[in-house]
Amino acid sequence: MARLPLKERAISAVVVIPAAIIVVALAFLQYNWSNQVSEATSLRLADSLQMSMINWHLDLFRDLSQICVALDVDPEGEAPADLQPLARSFAEWRAGAQYPGLVSEFYILPSEDAPRFPTLRYDSSARRFSPAVFPANLEGLGQKLKAAAHGAAQGKHPAQDSSASESGDRGDPQLQSQQFIDSFYAGGALVGWSFDPSVPALVHRIFRGGNSAAQTANGSSAGEWIVLQLDNEVIRTRILPELAQRYFQGTEGLDFQVAVVSGDNTGDVIYSSDPDFGRHEVSDADGTMDLFGRVQDKALGSPVHVFHKPSVSKGPAAAVGVSWFPLLADSPAGLDWQLIVRHRRGGPMGAFVSELQRRDLMISFGVLFLLVVSMAMLMITSYRAQRLAKLQMNFVTTISHELRTPLTVIGSAADNIAHGVVEGKQQLAQYGSVIGNQARQLSGLVEQILLFAAAREGQQRYNSRLLNVSEIIEATLANAAGSLRAAQFTVEQDIEPGLPAVRGDLSALSQCLQNLMTNALKYSREEHWIGIRACLEEHGDRGREIQISVSDRGMGIASSDLPHIFEPFYRSATVAAAQIHGTGLGLALARSIAEAMGGDLTVKSALGQGSTFTLHLPCVKAPRESEVSVTPAVAQQ
Repeated sequence: MARLPLKERAISAVVVIPAAIIVVALAFLQYNWSNQVSEATSLRLADSLQMSMINWHLDLFRDLSQICVALDVDPEGEAPADLQPLARSFAEWRAGAQYPGLVSEFYILPSEDAPRFPTLRYDSSARRFSPAVFPANLEGLGQKLKAAAHGAAQGKHPAQDSSASESGDRGDPQLQSQQFIDSFYAGGALVGWSFDPSVPALVHRIFRGGNSAAQTANGSSAGEWIVLQLDNEVIRTRILPELAQRYFQGTEGLDFQVAVVSGDNTGDVIYSSDPDFGRHEVSDADGTMDLFGRVQDKALGSPVHVFHKPSVSKGPAAAVGVSWFPLLADSPAGLDWQLIVRHRRGGPMGAFVSELQRRDLMISFGVLFLLVVSMAMLMITSYRAQRLAKLQMNFVTTISHELRTPLTVIGSAADNIAHGVVEGKQQLAQYGSVIGNQARQLSGLVEQILLFAAAREGQQRYNSRLLNVSEIIEATLANAAGSLRAAQFTVEQDIEPGLPAVRGDLSALSQCLQNLMTNALKYSREEHWIGIRACLEEHGDRGREIQISVSDRGMGIASSDLPHIFEPFYRSATVAAAQIHGTGLGLALARSIAEAMGGDLTVKSALGQGSTFTLHLPCVKAPRESEVSVTPAVAQQ
């Protein structure tokens, strides 16, 4: 493709460079906007999930703490000598509770192996406490009660023992962490209540008929323990499923997989919304939360852990009070209860947001890519339009010159004849011959333009029939005989014998070859020689075909011009500088004829070594009708 002039290249640079800068800036801004949107989406989802988990936990805490509030036990652990008020309070709670079966057993247990008080069990039918044998399933709990009573005698809170064992002796930082941890434990009427996850049970120490502070100061442990044994089935089949549907329900069921397990993200499944969820480690959980017990160092700042950092560092946990019961005693971490949630439909929310961001970026960059392609196509189209306009203007200039020459000659000859300048028959015959030649040249030029226009519009009709190759060449040489004699050219023929027939229009094919010979006449320089060769060749894609070549030993064609010589109106700068007449339509018309006949037209040339144009025509496999009128599709240049 010819290079643009310097001025047009400068204009193109002025347009292209700012456009490229704008596209790069848009891509950069789009990437930043996508990151901001993704961050905002993650933040919103994280806040929403954290709030749902906190509300889920608060409802569970409220369901479990209602019985503790209903019993109205003195925070200092003092209790009346008669435990009947506790029995009445428990019966009243059970009568109006949403989950009356939550507490399966209600015990008053002694705190020593040789207790001063007997083991008591609440009798639901009599609505009072009755003596009972120490339950065997609470032997482990009894050991914890004994250890907790000993710690209380030393002035330690069970939660302090638990947290101290987790964090170790770290001096003042430990004390600050302990104060922070204590702020998460229940206060008010719930002070003194602890949770044991192994039973599970809620426990509270009481002292009947005496001051608890005095007894602990004297080292006495003659107190007792309220033990509310919780029913796992009620928790598993009623409370936890209802909480999951209340806070993680969507329009088509649960939006999240929900599980409550004992242990750090794996262990015994207490509840699961899906059969396998929670049975193995959930490495891609969207949120986790410790429901009871110790507050690990990792939880300082927020007891809830979600897939993304919530807003204002702590998210909703900073504004909503979160409380739970401390552990009764130092328990293995594998017994802690933990809530685990994971998004159901879109996969883990972090991956879901990342996938949305990737999709948005792909769409955005795809739009930018289409914009760049559209701009490039617009520029290419604009350049081609300018180039075509120039070619058309050159064609108008050339054709005007080509028309003016024969018209001038004809006009001058006519004037000479009219004014009596021409005398005698011989001179008149010469003038007549000149007028005839110029008229034929003019007629041929007009015919060529009309043929090209008809071919471009697809309106050219051809009379297709079986043709011998020799017949096509003879017709071509007959039409070009006058030009060949006038230019004193030698035509050398090499026709392979026995060539099969081809199907085509004789006048069109001869016109095609004649255009090739006309080019050879114009560009041959001193070598007045034209070679015509016809042979049968096997072509891989097209099968057997006839190849008719027209060769010359002229000026040749530069490699930069070869891709464009079949374009309409194209004339190389070398030809224009040499002032060789032509319209730039001959080769374009020749190729359109070749393609209309089902063939092709190719060229091999080197500058200063001549050119060879080859017409490729498919062979006819079997005889057909002698003549059929068709209107084939003409390739548009």
